[in-house]
Amino acid sequence: MDDFRAMARNPEFRRKFEKLLYLAALRGDADLVAERLSWGVDPNCRSAKGTTPLIANIRSSCPNAATVRALLTHGADPHATDGAGLTALDYARRKLMRLQTKRRKPHKSPSLDENNQLQLGADEQAELDRMRQELPDADPEFFRIWWQERRRAARRAFNDPGQVEEIVSVLEAASSQG
Repeated sequence: MDDFRAMARNPEFRRKFEKLLYLAALRGDADLVAERLSWGVDPNCRSAKGTTPLIANIRSSCPNAATVRALLTHGADPHATDGAGLTALDYARRKLMRLQTKRRKPHKSPSLDENNQLQLGADEQAELDRMRQELPDADPEFFRIWWQERRRAARRAFNDPGQVEEIVSVLEAASSQG
């Protein structure tokens, strides 16, 4: 853990660790977000397009209130804007309005079969095969964890209106405090 903290703060590796945080936020994975933040990754880092992890989570197909809370707890700025000048709260309100208008129910990932088991598409399977070829000496635990994380990501509900409502409430409270 201390090694990760040192690497996350090292300018040579900082962007890679920020990308790990950004991707975890994009997937709505609160546990991974909290872990990466514990390494000292900046919660206000920005993607190449100027998007923060907080905004990325809300704009993704898996917005998650626990992820938003983890980011805010570790210092994410609820007033930060992206290249369009919009905040996380702006995006959350828009998404909530869109979801309420469509009245769509959350749906499961197309990566899950009728038995709720993970089925990789051709591109994703090719990527996994490529990783196995490039990392022939990799610990089997690496691939087990990869599969477990991918399955966990597939089991998330997409665009759950309840999550978005909760996110709006959390962000409104955070915005009024600062």
